[in-house]
Amino acid sequence: MKPLNGHSGTDGFAVADSLLKTLDPDSIGSLVSLGADVVLLVDQSSIISQVYFTNKDLADYGLSKTVGKRLQDCVTIESVPKIDSMLSAETSHRPLRGYQVNHKCSGKPDLPVVYSAYTARDFPYTIVVGRELRQQMLDQQRLVQTQMELEADYRELKEAETRYRTAFKVATVAYIMLDGERRTILDANPAASTLLSSTGAPLSGKSIRDLFAKEDRDRVGDAISEARHSPNPVSLDGVSVAKGEPVSLTIRSYRENGITNVLLAIWPADQDKESKRQRTERPVGGTGVEIADLPEAVLLTDAEGVVLAANTLFLDLIHAPSLTQVLGRNIGSWFTSAAIDIRVLYTRLLDEPSIRGFTSTLTDNLSGESAVSISARLNARSNTIQLIVIPQQTGNERLTIPSPGMSDQAEGFSALVGKVPLKDLIRESLDVIEKICIEAALDQTSNNRAYAAEILGLSRQSLYIKLRRHGLEDYRPGSDRQA
Repeated sequence: MKPLNGHSGTDGFAVADSLLKTLDPDSIGSLVSLGADVVLLVDQSSIISQVYFTNKDLADYGLSKTVGKRLQDCVTIESVPKIDSMLSAETSHRPLRGYQVNHKCSGKPDLPVVYSAYTARDFPYTIVVGRELRQQMLDQQRLVQTQMELEADYRELKEAETRYRTAFKVATVAYIMLDGERRTILDANPAASTLLSSTGAPLSGKSIRDLFAKEDRDRVGDAISEARHSPNPVSLDGVSVAKGEPVSLTIRSYRENGITNVLLAIWPADQDKESKRQRTERPVGGTGVEIADLPEAVLLTDAEGVVLAANTLFLDLIHAPSLTQVLGRNIGSWFTSAAIDIRVLYTRLLDEPSIRGFTSTLTDNLSGESAVSISARLNARSNTIQLIVIPQQTGNERLTIPSPGMSDQAEGFSALVGKVPLKDLIRESLDVIEKICIEAALDQTSNNRAYAAEILGLSRQSLYIKLRRHGLEDYRPGSDRQA
């Protein structure tokens, strides 16, 4: 350990040697087993006589300046009673894990330390052994911050659930959420209970077949099966409920925890206005492209980016509960932080029939961002665009911006378009341009750094910082330009 009270290292070993001779074997074992980041020798008046520590980072906290001061004066006010208890000879029961205190440090956060004290017969000092807790405190702060963020997310989720639950309950159209495999009702709004149940009792847990007339149960079952495998809603008219009232249905599939469930909208058959409203959804078939069974996330858009079709893997990628929440929306809805990238992609498709490996950042419905690679193909006959979106593992690998002076520099930049997001390409290109300008100024001034800074509109200090950043400290006009 390094003594910081003005004494030499030899003095420290001498103290340690005398200490070992004073203590009995049990006391030595107790002292060695403590393990320490900080060791203080405190006299009977609580004055710190010597300070030892191994971590040089602790020197910034001014521990060396505590020599000659009372230990109570070197800690924060709430820690003083702990120091008094630790140094008191009358204290018979000390905590096994020591006393956690905070050292006062001007201009820096307090230094958290856990101290344990040890005294020996005929030894004039109390040995105070400490273990610093900076990393533990940082971990605790991160844990608290993460907990607060989780609680905020949970609160937002509960608020959203309350809003949608309210809308679900006050809707005048009967809505039923159905387990797609078991055909049992997961949830139903009050309008559904009123329309389908003679008693108005809750419908959850009941079989959907029991709510319709016997002669129509097979038709309803077939329509549900069709809807589970169809990207479009399935409509059904001329169906009677068990009460005998004729109704119309629209059946849509949606995904929940990786399972395809079904949402039924039911209304009396005589409500022509509601039938027309439920069935104005744009069909997405007839494109000639089958995307449901492809092994990657795929979607189909028109030339403006409006989604016409999407497979279930894309729904999983963006955390969309159902296809109906995707159809009709612009693809830019999931690239809000990379809107320029998508415009560049669609512009390139006007000149190139297909593009592969276009990188961008996707924002899902939960506001999470992930790096993706996009392959796109333009179908000139139908004027539609098919896109395959592949998640990318986040890594440190980066494409290299071409260095100034390269003969194919312009071609190098052009090759990166579509592989690097435009904002990143612009940012890194500025560094290349800055290096070119600095080299040109040094060439024009025959390496006169002061004059070069003047013509660049920089201070000399700023110029030297930029020279170091670009590796131009030893640059000489006429020499080979550095890559």
